[in-house]
Amino acid sequence: MDRSGRRRRPRREENSAPWMLTYSDMVTLLLTFFILLFAMSVIDIERFKDTIISIQSSLFGHTGIMESPREAGSPDGVGDAEIDARALDLGQSLLEKAREAEALRAKAELFLARAGLEGAVEIRIEERGVVMELPNQIFFERGSAELKPRAREFLKGLALFIREIKQRIIIEGHTCNLPINTARYPSNWELSAARSVGVTRYLVETQGLAPDRFMATGYGEYQPVADNGTAEGRAKNRRVTIVFSLSK
Repeated sequence: MDRSGRRRRPRREENSAPWMLTYSDMVTLLLTFFILLFAMSVIDIERFKDTIISIQSSLFGHTGIMESPREAGSPDGVGDAEIDARALDLGQSLLEKAREAEALRAKAELFLARAGLEGAVEIRIEERGVVMELPNQIFFERGSAELKPRAREFLKGLALFIREIKQRIIIEGHTCNLPINTARYPSNWELSAARSVGVTRYLVETQGLAPDRFMATGYGEYQPVADNGTAEGRAKNRRVTIVFSLSK
């Protein structure tokens, strides 16, 4: 109160920056997206951090999520309106990709249920797409790249599923760390590559799918998902991974 007894009005902040509204809207939009993505799947923390850094760098040229953005009229000449438009476009693109991933996973889960493999096959969403992790025992005998009869039946159904979607497909072969040295497969590199190629060729040559939708690759023993020190862990590492890539 002043000397006359009247209550003083609180002073307004004279230095409130106009870019704060735009910046806070952009951060809220990105935060909403990542909460949605986290709710759909388990996100690798390091990938999450890398994505945040990438977005920050592309929009503002720095990597700290709480750092102040460049002021309007900076040497780069990027104004608030342009930043807002970029953030909105980016948010819409990421949201569309999240919806695409969730819809694709739902379709894949329905296919697995119809194939009688619900619960036996892991399916998850990653940054690169929807990933289907199939145990090696469904496809191959140990040390072999010859498809089992059960695998051929599964791939027939998978081919029908692939015809209903638009995504490109990556087939990955993985082995455990037990060494192999035969005339046909001198190492696990050759064995894993032969397995991924065998799956891909069956889908393309036998089931008539377009070859330009596929990529086959072998990782050998070098991307384990479990401990190779136990028989159970080695069994998990011997697997075929099918990746349904999300559109860019």
